[in-house]
Amino acid sequence: MNAASGKLRIVLDTKPLIKLFAAEEGWEAVREILSKVEAGDMEAAISVVTLTEVYYKYLRDGRGDLAKARTDQLRYALYLEKIPMDEEVAVKAGDFKGKYGVPIADAIVAATAYLKGAEVIGDDPDFARMPEIKASSEGKFIARLRGRSR
Repeated sequence: MNAASGKLRIVLDTKPLIKLFAAEEGWEAVREILSKVEAGDMEAAISVVTLTEVYYKYLRDGRGDLAKARTDQLRYALYLEKIPMDEEVAVKAGDFKGKYGVPIADAIVAATAYLKGAEVIGDDPDFARMPEIKASSEGKFIARLRGRSR
């Protein structure tokens, strides 16, 4: 994610990706967002902690085959930057966790977005508790994008 590009930058939380994989309510908006990313209209990333969460979710459901398949889909999606947890992300995540008592994975995703100047796409209420970041559900985000293009 390059701030100099001037493009809209987003960090996808795990929940929207699970919605997409499972065709759950809201998956169409996620697909539309990713289509815009693939077209080069915006930049998108995931925190590497999202790979952990996706893998664990399917493994917990007794679907080791899907755990590997879904994480591979994300790992090899060239249009999604995978942002590692470096020292700066780790410290900022600790700050968010300490101030707001959010789960560590949410704190890491939020810290990643914060440090990249990106908006979090996810409907987890924990993101709304962190005023330092901007977060939107996939539905609200895509509705805002549609309104911009009119």
